[in-house]
Amino acid sequence: MTETKLAGPLYAGLFAAQLLAVACNAFLDIGYGSFGREILFWSVVLGGTLAVGWRQSRKVDGWGGIAQKFVLFFGLLLFVFAFLPLWGMPRAGLYLLAMLQASYNCATAGRRQLHLGLLTSLALVLFAASHYRADWTMLFYILPYLIAAVFTLVASQIGQRSDDLRLTGLARTSSGQGQGAASSAATLSILLLGGVLYLLTPQVSWPYLESRFGQDVPHAPGGELEQAESGGQTGSAATTSQGGTAENGSSGGQGLQWPGMQWPSPQEMRTAAQRPHMPRWQKSAIEELAGFSETLQPVVLVVFDWWRWLKQWLREHWLDLMFALLGLIMLAVILAFRHLLRETPWAIWLSSRWDYWYLCRCGRHTAGERGARQYYRAMERLFALGDLPRSRFSNSQEYLAQIRRRHRSHLHTYAEELTQLFEAARYGPDRFGISDLQRMRQLYRYMYRELI
Repeated sequence: MTETKLAGPLYAGLFAAQLLAVACNAFLDIGYGSFGREILFWSVVLGGTLAVGWRQSRKVDGWGGIAQKFVLFFGLLLFVFAFLPLWGMPRAGLYLLAMLQASYNCATAGRRQLHLGLLTSLALVLFAASHYRADWTMLFYILPYLIAAVFTLVASQIGQRSDDLRLTGLARTSSGQGQGAASSAATLSILLLGGVLYLLTPQVSWPYLESRFGQDVPHAPGGELEQAESGGQTGSAATTSQGGTAENGSSGGQGLQWPGMQWPSPQEMRTAAQRPHMPRWQKSAIEELAGFSETLQPVVLVVFDWWRWLKQWLREHWLDLMFALLGLIMLAVILAFRHLLRETPWAIWLSSRWDYWYLCRCGRHTAGERGARQYYRAMERLFALGDLPRSRFSNSQEYLAQIRRRHRSHLHTYAEELTQLFEAARYGPDRFGISDLQRMRQLYRYMYRELI
């Protein structure tokens, strides 16, 4: 199968993913005031190289190889004269990886190169998220990265399937709007499912992480050295040691909590927003988030009260709950076994004998429509013995047509008259009398003697 060319939106998604991945690493040095310049530099480098790759996917020429070699040489110079002196290893090696990916962008013309670019961006994000300076404020870049990466992958797969169907002639070319809507819906579903699974999965809280500077400071993974570098604000690591908890109702201390995870308090959010050189848009967003957290906190406290009550109730009634669950399982097994018996030949044989003895011999049918329904169900079981069961998707007339095709003798006339009486009982305007039930009884007796 030949690999098809990439569409323009895929290059835009790859650019967004790579730029946000580099932004996560640049955000680690937000206190030095170079965040904006770094983002501008990487925007030019990544955007320019992906533009070259997009041109190569449309028309192959010699500019792609020349640009790739130039970016590679420029990246090696930056590594030796800029990255190593400023950051040292391993940060310098990480930025060298970003420059190597930028040079590879010049040759990105297929989905294999696209996936490699996304994989490189994922490595950059994982390095930034595992750094000791990383805190909850980096979510402003990690969450958009997840959206961009997942959307790019989904759009790539949907585009691949659409191209395959078009090449094989099994489908007409779908519109870009249709593919965009499908990609958006699939991306939203994946992200929602991942978020729900994350919330339901117990997470390791910060105080239990091992510090690279020793374990004498339990509340901050970076220890005292990190607090000295960041001015005593370590984000989600430092938030675990300040104030009370949301569960005891202290609004000025710990923020919203859930079993296995924590969230900064509104005061800690406002403190994080006042960091030096914080981007203005992010500062405003954090302050809005702090106000929303204050508004939401009473509701969350009520939820936590219900959660504690539920846990206490489960501890006290776990045995009753287990017995109830066992009873539901047994009921489901019985219902499944009952449904299975309806389709078993020997069970149908016993039911038909019971119908003949109960309805015809004893005449123990009910009056009105319910009696007509009894005789019709008995006729169904009677024909089911002859390998003619009624499908649950067939109405009475369709089933009667099947009987006519199978039984050419006068037997189908009995079935036709009994079906007419059954429909008259169910849908007719007149009252269904005793004489009609007696006629159905007689017809059923004729059919039973013919078939058994």
